[in-house]
Amino acid sequence: MNKEKLTIASGLFALLTVLMIVSGCGKEKSGKQPSPTAAAETEKESVEAPPASLAERVAVKCEHDIPIYQCAECRYEAGVVRLDASLIKRADGAGLVRTQTVTRTKVSAALRTTGEVALNENAAVHIGPRITGIIESVPVDIGACVKAGDTLLTLASVELGKALADYERNRTLSELSEKIFTRESKLKAQNVASEQDMIEAQMTFEQHRTDLKASEQTLHVLGITEEDLAGMREPSHGAGAGRLTVRAPVAGTIIEKHAVAGEMVEPGKDLMLLSDLTTVWVWANVHSRDLAQLLAAKKHGIVGVEITVAAFPDRQFRGVLDYVGATMNEQSRTVKVRATVENTGMELRPGMFCEAVIALGNGQPEEVLAVPRTAVLSDEGKSFVFKHWKDDYFVRQDIRQGREFFGMVEITEGLQTGDTIATEGAFLMKSDVLREKMGAGCAD
Repeated sequence: MNKEKLTIASGLFALLTVLMIVSGCGKEKSGKQPSPTAAAETEKESVEAPPASLAERVAVKCEHDIPIYQCAECRYEAGVVRLDASLIKRADGAGLVRTQTVTRTKVSAALRTTGEVALNENAAVHIGPRITGIIESVPVDIGACVKAGDTLLTLASVELGKALADYERNRTLSELSEKIFTRESKLKAQNVASEQDMIEAQMTFEQHRTDLKASEQTLHVLGITEEDLAGMREPSHGAGAGRLTVRAPVAGTIIEKHAVAGEMVEPGKDLMLLSDLTTVWVWANVHSRDLAQLLAAKKHGIVGVEITVAAFPDRQFRGVLDYVGATMNEQSRTVKVRATVENTGMELRPGMFCEAVIALGNGQPEEVLAVPRTAVLSDEGKSFVFKHWKDDYFVRQDIRQGREFFGMVEITEGLQTGDTIATEGAFLMKSDVLREKMGAGCAD
């Protein structure tokens, strides 16, 4: 009997072992990790999934248990910005953000290129000595804004002292010979003096007057102005003798300064570079394939240019194309073109890299759905605008750009006629919805 029980127990143990193995296999199978290919496909499906609609984004409740768009700390996660009405620009110019209704606009073709901001050389002056001397003082520093006639530096010069002494001598001789000539003329009229004496007095006076004019011209060439000459009342050996005041010929900014007090300088040496920065030049490159339409546009009249720099991404600087190069670069196969651009605020600095859009207004305008370029922003390669949603709420609206025109961008997807978007000042709203990238999350 015991032997029979042992046989039954052994059978049950074997059966349980088989069941455990089968069960273990099943668990192993069910817990098996997906293959790399399957994981990639799943990830691809997730990436290519369509973005949530606006209704889905704003319907979510944040961790504060209120609709996310109403939460001042969390609404940026849904791409929502609340813009107080006082920030909207009004007719009197108050406010920071300008809005505009999206419409179909007539636009003309434009040419987009790159370039570099440079000094307007027609408004730049190199300041250097016209005479050998020692710099006594330099009352201005680099970056200073000066007016025409302001003192830039003072030179002490032996050569200038000699020129002033010649001027004083010739002026004295001229005044004396004029008196003699006047007296001889009166005596001749009274038949007291001979005509020969009068002629000799006149010849002497004319010679001295010619010498005086020559010495005056010499002083003018050296930099002495009429005001300086009119103010000279002391003799040539006085305290001001031999000192030359170098003044600004035009108003502008000191761009370079190489003048140091006590330094010996000679004619031909640049001591300062003075430039009027209220206008600058922009040199850009135009490919040979675009040259024909650019020249055609120039024949039809003024060609406008719009400049954008990285330092001021929400600003456009306007200018006029005034020169197209006569030669082509053999390496790049491009032609240099130049535009004169207004820079009244001094934001543009020579040496800046820039993007330029050149208007080609000779073609037939076409009507497209377009918005100002200032309204279009970008993040991680995606373009978007801020569209008015309701009340004082604006939402980030992804768009697809088409062609670029002069100051305008064609919108092929994401907006429709009648939408209201932010144009000027939209960059301020961008900084709000991208707070997470700047380290300001909801938990802060």
